[in-house]
Amino acid sequence: MANDAALEQALKEMKGIVPYAVASKSGTDYDGKKFRIPFFDRFFLVHYPEVNIAEEGKTAPVPQYLEILLLHYLLQAKGTSVADEWIAYRQLPGANLFERRFIQMAVQPLLRAFDNNIEGFKKAGLAVGGIPITRTGDAAFKFMALPKIPMACIFYQGEEGIPTSVNILFDAGAPNYLPTEDLSLVGVYLVNAMRKVK
Repeated sequence: MANDAALEQALKEMKGIVPYAVASKSGTDYDGKKFRIPFFDRFFLVHYPEVNIAEEGKTAPVPQYLEILLLHYLLQAKGTSVADEWIAYRQLPGANLFERRFIQMAVQPLLRAFDNNIEGFKKAGLAVGGIPITRTGDAAFKFMALPKIPMACIFYQGEEGIPTSVNILFDAGAPNYLPTEDLSLVGVYLVNAMRKVK
């Protein structure tokens, strides 16, 4: 029921927007009838003013949590630049409320899925639209979750006495575009998408 209320509230707030201003702040395209929002390796269309949400080229309904994420992104976009600085989930505002769930639903499943399989991790990262980056770790990818929300996923290969570990990072500017709870869902989405490739 909480999701229903969140969606209802977002739909209500969408009625008051100035669409071209929202497109400019969020880095999305608006053609007078719909927003086109890239989300990882997919594209979603938010028709406006009727606010119908569909995945480009697909007929299956969009899951409700994704509808809420996309609407929140449009509604909360502040138009600030990407910070170009990585932070951990726990460094996001109010993360202490959601960090345990984020670890249980994103970090641990990612670790379980790939454990010592660095090649599988690389294959999955590329399949979901990741761009390899050079940083600490044995493999790392940058993803554009949304136009102004870069994310990174880093794999540290285990060796004798040291277990494999993974980390999911967010751009420090992400809170200017989505609330911390929504950002945890973006992380969960990424992990589930990578696990499907395996």
